[in-house]
Amino acid sequence: MTEKKPFAWETAIAWKNKDRIVVRGYDVNELTGNISFAEHFHLVLKGELPTPEVGRMTDAIMVNMAEHAMSPSSATVRFATSGGAELNSAVAAGVAGIGKLHGTADRPAELFLAVAKRADEEGISDQEAARLTVAEMRAVKERMPGFHHAQHIRDPRTVRLMELSDKLGVTGRYVKIARAMEDATEEVFGRRIWINGPGSMGCIGLDMGYEPLQLKALFIVCRSLSLCAHSIEEMTREKGWRASTNSHMVQPLDLAMQGPDNYDGPADRAL
Repeated sequence: MTEKKPFAWETAIAWKNKDRIVVRGYDVNELTGNISFAEHFHLVLKGELPTPEVGRMTDAIMVNMAEHAMSPSSATVRFATSGGAELNSAVAAGVAGIGKLHGTADRPAELFLAVAKRADEEGISDQEAARLTVAEMRAVKERMPGFHHAQHIRDPRTVRLMELSDKLGVTGRYVKIARAMEDATEEVFGRRIWINGPGSMGCIGLDMGYEPLQLKALFIVCRSLSLCAHSIEEMTREKGWRASTNSHMVQPLDLAMQGPDNYDGPADRAL
């Protein structure tokens, strides 16, 4: 029998010993002070340093998506902190709240990839594949990930990201597919369904060479800044439990929010 080698964590990402830390072949001290965090993100995730344009666009996405006021993830962080969770635990709870309906850039990215694949396989244009896909999703009432935002209708982040993508020369096949899908909604829905922030992140990210899961990672990394800020503010500014009846506004855990007026289950009954 072939002798098994000793166990080790085999990885292409980094290694370290007593004297050095090496990331994707670069000494970390050589990287430090010479590249941005966005460029470092690209290096760690993809294995190579980005072009200047991709580095700038990645940085722009991170700034654009880092904070979005009260959202499912930030509200989750605040609830966890209100219960006494430590910073890291509260942020972990917020990250766990990033799902298929919030903070996702991977799902629209997968949709745009599917449209491109359909165009290639059926021998039709990307625009036609986009139109057919929108019509079919509408027919079965399937949600279009990356389109519409309940709070903004037209997401203000999208305009800026698309503008920068065009300016930096990043825009390619997938941004064009996303725009074609948005155009198609006018005919299919009778009104324009705008690309939202994660949708723009998805198509621009694909044109930069990121994969869907890497885009999800990009959102988690940049949004974690916001989650830390919300937890620290909750910890240092508010009382635990967010339930005091003496507060200047009714809090979500206040007993006034939990009485029989807000209960619609079975009436009182004996065992």
